[in-house]
Amino acid sequence: MTAWIVNCRAPAVLGAIAGAMLLGACSDTASDDAAAEPSSDTLAAVVSQADDLSVVSATLKDAGLSQVFDGVAAYTLLAPRDSAFASLGAAGEALRSAEQRPAMVAVLRDHIVPGYLTPADIAKAIEADGDGKVAMRTMAGHTLTFASDGGTVTATGEDGATVRFAGDALLAGNGVAIPVDGLAVDLGGSAEAQ
Repeated sequence: MTAWIVNCRAPAVLGAIAGAMLLGACSDTASDDAAAEPSSDTLAAVVSQADDLSVVSATLKDAGLSQVFDGVAAYTLLAPRDSAFASLGAAGEALRSAEQRPAMVAVLRDHIVPGYLTPADIAKAIEADGDGKVAMRTMAGHTLTFASDGGTVTATGEDGATVRFAGDALLAGNGVAIPVDGLAVDLGGSAEAQ
């Protein structure tokens, strides 16, 4: 497990620098998220307290990844709601099994970007971009492309799977969890452990 943490920090630092450059214009703007005070709890604790993120929370805990979110580095987690896994039927059930833990961890790594990014920060970056899209590198080394669809922010993975922001962001002391309505990974083969 230590190897994963060490290996992910270097890309996280590079990703954070790239993210900061992309979203630099958003760093001191007022936003809807500004009204909500960040919790003094860590990102892992905030996710564990959310009723509709129990699958993500359990996976983070079982895989030892909650330690990463208990640290000082800031991350933004696009957290699939429990209903996103339930809607997958047998595939979602299989993904949650102990035997598929590496695949589930790989899927979640594609939902994590470095940095403390609120939905308003992301929306403003999209608005400021000429083509209305902002790409960010995930902890898995892939790209998520953020865009706006009818006023709702979407994130699309490299394989075309798209999720929509679906609920209030959970602001922690060291990160943000943004509930999403699905998986930003197509499980038709892309959920293999990486």
